[in-house]
Amino acid sequence: MSAVLLVKGTIEYGRLPEFSRSVGGFVEYRRQRGWAVPEVLHGLAGPMNTVLMVFRYNNLSDWETECAAEREDAEYARIASKLPYTEGSLAYELYQPQV
Repeated sequence: MSAVLLVKGTIEYGRLPEFSRSVGGFVEYRRQRGWAVPEVLHGLAGPMNTVLMVFRYNNLSDWETECAAEREDAEYARIASKLPYTEGSLAYELYQPQV
């Protein structure tokens, strides 16, 4: 059964243009490794500087495998750490379709 991971966070004040530039490298790195490539959404209403990344997986096993690979990849950690999220703002939610 498929799975959808939502990653929501707030970008530090004044750093949204930097996020917009650096998220492209984050997405491309994931694409090159064959990992899920997120749809990146910027909030138009609600809290300022909120972004949402939507990752889609064919099944939960694919998500688990990818999480393990991410933890072992120092370059991925370096790239992801450049995204200027406000400390403590990231929230992860994993969903599975009902039907």
